[in-house]
Amino acid sequence: MKKAFTVSLSLVCLIFILSNFTVPDVHRFVMMVVGEEPILPIDPYTYDDAEFPEHLFNANNDIGYEGGGRDTFALSQLDNDKATLGRVLFYDKKLSAMEDISCGSCHHQELSFAENKSFSEGVNSDTKRNSMHLNDLGWTNRSGFTWDMRESDLHEMIILPLTDVNEIGANIDDVRIKLEQTTYYSELFSNAYGDADVTEERIVDALVQFITSMTTFNSRFDEQVVSEFDDFTADELLGLELFSNNCNTCHSQGTHTIFGEEFFVDESLFFFFPFIFNNGLPVDPEDAGVGEWDESFSDLFKVPTLRNIELTAPYMHDGRFNTLEEVIDHYSDDVVDNEWTEFIPSGGFNFDDTEKQALLAFLHTLTDNTFGTNPRWSDPFSSTVGIEDLPITELKLAPNPTSDIATISFANHDNHLVSINIFNSSGMLMRHDQFVGGEYQIAKGDFVAGLYTIQLIMGDRKSVQRLIVN
Repeated sequence: MKKAFTVSLSLVCLIFILSNFTVPDVHRFVMMVVGEEPILPIDPYTYDDAEFPEHLFNANNDIGYEGGGRDTFALSQLDNDKATLGRVLFYDKKLSAMEDISCGSCHHQELSFAENKSFSEGVNSDTKRNSMHLNDLGWTNRSGFTWDMRESDLHEMIILPLTDVNEIGANIDDVRIKLEQTTYYSELFSNAYGDADVTEERIVDALVQFITSMTTFNSRFDEQVVSEFDDFTADELLGLELFSNNCNTCHSQGTHTIFGEEFFVDESLFFFFPFIFNNGLPVDPEDAGVGEWDESFSDLFKVPTLRNIELTAPYMHDGRFNTLEEVIDHYSDDVVDNEWTEFIPSGGFNFDDTEKQALLAFLHTLTDNTFGTNPRWSDPFSSTVGIEDLPITELKLAPNPTSDIATISFANHDNHLVSINIFNSSGMLMRHDQFVGGEYQIAKGDFVAGLYTIQLIMGDRKSVQRLIVN
């Protein structure tokens, strides 16, 4: 950036309401919404300096966690200004339909951009699968993204959650208008692309740049490869040996290595070696993995990188395992045979307790402890100084979008008087009401189609929700 962004000292919401709470003239009372601005360095953080460790260029160097083919082109294309724009977009809730969800809502830096719950909270219901960690996504195991591997292009992969109505639910045309109206995106887009035009292609490209930059090359494992693991403990060395002999066929650093050779194909790898993607879990009647879009490959799921795996619990596509110990127990003792059983022994690898502990010790060496605190991947909005209201607790609004009746509910155990204000997308106050209790119903027939902002005020507590009326 050419200059640091300053912090807005304006109120987030400025509402003019008559002191006697009489219903106001909707043409006279307008809500002014002043959005928070990101705090960015004068000069952008450096994203284009990532260097691959030398061992990742050697497919057959017998290091235990193979360094097969990797996409060096992805990192060579990184641009500091584009990645900076991507960082702001990643954390900006303006991308969501109701401006209450960002990419960072389900992908937390301290968790290697995963989430510490089995399923993320969607707009109307929990998501179907666990939020995958994003570290090293730009260069490793690119044969298919997402748990069901339906997309092999990172740009297309990003569009999926952006436009999914239960996730971010972005309408790109609406997003473009909202971004154009901010005080900060004009400069960000100009720095990145030469002019201030906001387009879907640029939004997605900037997000790709930011996510691609997320590399974890400062792990104990990477440091020890150079010295041939001289400082590994006995447990870590045994774990490395066990991993090399049992796990490395499926879990590789980069493109999967088949029988010790790099294997590059134009089509997704599961067409040629589906056995790699068998996780040994019982058949999930609610989720067939790849089989949901190609029935020939039911019950196969992406093999994620194990870098920073220590930070990304819970595990598997449905978040069924809370600890790495449970994951190791599964592959040791509880594997369920299926049509894809090839590389996993029937029933599991049958590790003893000493071997399980050694595998756990080795997996911990794959953690890059600098990744979760590196400021270049941090939330630029989190340090914004402003006036913050105490929120109303247990607040829910459903169904949203509304069908006939939308119900907003919240905790009001002491029966405080509650004021509700409903504004249209232009900031015009459409309804003011007062009531006592913890529930309020909004009839669809009372409003035309559009996006509405609902403000609740209860004593010293205040919260805002957004409602879509179809």
